[in-house]
Amino acid sequence: MTKLTLFTGAIALVTASIAIGQGTGDVVRGKKAYYDQACYACHGYQGIGRRNVANRASGVLVNEQVFLLYLRARADQNPDLSTQTMPHYPASSLPDDVARDIYAYILTFVDDPPEVGDIPVLQAILDDAETE
Repeated sequence: MTKLTLFTGAIALVTASIAIGQGTGDVVRGKKAYYDQACYACHGYQGIGRRNVANRASGVLVNEQVFLLYLRARADQNPDLSTQTMPHYPASSLPDDVARDIYAYILTFVDDPPEVGDIPVLQAILDDAETE
């Protein structure tokens, strides 16, 4: 069995056995940690970036335990997984309490874009494209 298969199985097991929760971290400290750890570089300032996390878009955000498991497994079990660009976060570099704070902050992200018709410039571009 590969490390990826073991990791995926562990995530599925934890997900199935733990209900979706709100987390135990502190949102204010989480915001600071999110910026200190440069999470915004990939996940954006409000969870919309190269890797979206707003609205719990990632299965890793199903609950706090899965989030921590993902961070730790990335560092401990799959540090060279070539399909991932997420930094490695062992507990020695990102303590559990700080990770929980980041998780709590991420849960505040909401992706609620306006309707196209509510963006005049975009609507004008679309209207111009239809006439050509």
